Amino acid sequence: MMNRNPNQINDRMHNDVDRRKHKRVEKPIIIRFRIRPENKQEMASSEWDMVGVNDLGVGGLFFNSSNNIQCGTVLELKIGFSTSSSPVMCTGMVTRIKKQQDTSIFGIAAAFMNIAESEKELINRFVNQTIPSHLALTC
Repeated sequence: MMNRNPNQINDRMHNDVDRRKHKRVEKPIIIRFRIRPENKQEMASSEWDMVGVNDLGVGGLFFNSSNNIQCGTVLELKIGFSTSSSPVMCTGMVTRIKKQQDTSIFGIAAAFMNIAESEKELINRFVNQTIPSHLALTC
């Protein structure tokens, strides 16, 4: 087993945060997603899976799912911030999967693609209103 200097671990975590491009918030919100068919002849499922998002920013999101979704899979997403407004509708590409040890749960990271500027602004506003700017993580 390799011994690590605690400062190295902190430096690595600090560098990961520095590489992020956008603020993100770690506040649980519920989203709906479904896998977009690979070819246009296939019909998208009419069923949407509902999951809690672990973190969200204008660049993408991270959630846990019992579905083992492969990297490169395109997801249709509905992100609702309140019952009084329409959900943000966009697509995201799965960029990372992390199997949770000793469970059947997978951590899924998806980067937004084909997202309108107005939708980005809604996400950004939510992130900025949810946490004070000095506590925001950057993704």
